[in-house]
Amino acid sequence: MSFQVVDSSGRILDEGTDLDALKETLAPAVGRAIADSLGATPASVRQDPARSAASSNPAPPDADVTGARTGRGDGNGGVAEQTGVVSWVFGEIQREISRTVRGHRVTGYPALVDEGAAVGLRIFSRADEASVAMRTGVIRLLALRVPSPDKYVLEHLSNKEKLTFSQNPHGSVPDLLRDCTLAAIDKLVPEELPWTEQAFDSLYEAVRAELIDTVFSVTATVEVILSRNAELLRHLAEQPAPALMTAFSDLRSQREQLIYPGFVARTGYTQLAHLSRYLQGMLSRLGKLGTAVDRDAAHTAVVQRLEDEYDDAVAALLPGAPQLPARLRRVRWMLEELRVSLFSQELGTAYSVSEKRVRGALSEALAARS
Repeated sequence: MSFQVVDSSGRILDEGTDLDALKETLAPAVGRAIADSLGATPASVRQDPARSAASSNPAPPDADVTGARTGRGDGNGGVAEQTGVVSWVFGEIQREISRTVRGHRVTGYPALVDEGAAVGLRIFSRADEASVAMRTGVIRLLALRVPSPDKYVLEHLSNKEKLTFSQNPHGSVPDLLRDCTLAAIDKLVPEELPWTEQAFDSLYEAVRAELIDTVFSVTATVEVILSRNAELLRHLAEQPAPALMTAFSDLRSQREQLIYPGFVARTGYTQLAHLSRYLQGMLSRLGKLGTAVDRDAAHTAVVQRLEDEYDDAVAALLPGAPQLPARLRRVRWMLEELRVSLFSQELGTAYSVSEKRVRGALSEALAARS
């Protein structure tokens, strides 16, 4: 079967027999088309900070527009996509906007996006992508506004923490502390995110009041993680016997997926507490290798098959997805728990996990994306 993708004027954008490949190739164009259909100003255009997210862009004559905050809509002319914003200038961000264009209902999901030194406002074609982006955008905007605790925290670290923190993947201790601050803000941001300036201001006050103490709780956790990481690095730097090379290669790859520049915030506060156990599990596995080469190889094969399937699922994500969807993110950490259950059972797992459970969770994640 051959598929064609056409724009609103009937022009053929691309065609082929592989629908998934067409989706991937045309994802940026589709996203732009959805935003355009909803009356959005291109995100590449820097907006006047005084403009609200609910812009006065007129709807075309053949369009019926609905903006929805909680599932029911009220009239609105569109959403102005923005970039390079460092404060809440969005008014009230609608959670969903819809428009009927040439008889077809087009729905978009506005959300903040983390741009590193600023945030932007974009329209997503999927609610799950918008949800992930919105959280990271809110965290970044809070980090840009709240007084930095880095200097105070650095001055009050213990000598042991200072020594351990000097050996981090970020390149400098201040970079590591900024990463810890983002994780602390993540901990303080509730599941229900702010969608209005008033709600954001209230959250800012709550975060500012608790931030320093929360950063210290993060740095205490990170100190343990980095200590175990340093010990693991010493062992992995050794030249293994030929029979152990596969295991060493697997362990090195696993460690690199756990500890990297920005790992603290990317891991997130909740999951961060488990990293030291994963690293301890790797140390435990190393200690058993000499007497369990065949068993280790069998377990490695199981994990690597699942990781290949997981990698394929991640690769299938449309370009422009801000982060992993929640279901795929869950699979990613289930794989770490599975490693503990296979290689270091004595440490225990956070929940029941097996090859079958991981594969089932992966199938659910793929089904949710279809």
